[in-house]
Amino acid sequence: MKENDVQQATASSAEKILQAATHLFAQENFSAVSIKQIAAASGVNSALISYYFGGKKNLYQEVLYKQADKFLKLQEKIRQREESPLTKLRSYVDSIAEMQLRHPYNIHLIYRELLSPQPMFENYVKNRLYRIHQFMAELVDEAIACGEIITAIKSTHVAFTLEGIIMFFFLTQGQIRQIGNFDQRSETEYLLEALNSYLSSLSQD
Repeated sequence: MKENDVQQATASSAEKILQAATHLFAQENFSAVSIKQIAAASGVNSALISYYFGGKKNLYQEVLYKQADKFLKLQEKIRQREESPLTKLRSYVDSIAEMQLRHPYNIHLIYRELLSPQPMFENYVKNRLYRIHQFMAELVDEAIACGEIITAIKSTHVAFTLEGIIMFFFLTQGQIRQIGNFDQRSETEYLLEALNSYLSSLSQD
């Protein structure tokens, strides 16, 4: 086997493990998911989990970081846009909602970690989760500074409210679909309308 083929096989096996672990950890907490389950779901030998990731704890941390990195990459894209702070905030919120519709387990992983923090939680919050929240709060601060948002409200409160709307929607998406008789498309419209309605209520106009 050529070196290139070996590298591709390695990347493929590691990616399979990550994908399987992401789905399993989104459904169950850290202690409830076993190495054996991850190996079976990914279709690889369980020894490869230690080989690539150094064990379940490191794999779990990698799963959390990979999900958080999606938000951080999105932040960089939003930062580069030539838009007003409020428009950037709307774009960021809309993009997060769309990203969660494609990968709904993101929210479940974050929520599960908030409810049942693992030993690596402190580093996860400091290195990733805090940055996700802080970016939204910074955009609100900028919008307040330029007069786009009313000044009587704290930026961190706005950020938490937006995060709460998104998190509640995705944690209860199945129930919302049944109660509201929504199809996939109208679900998306409902969420984005709810987010944009809240942002509109903060506008100075």
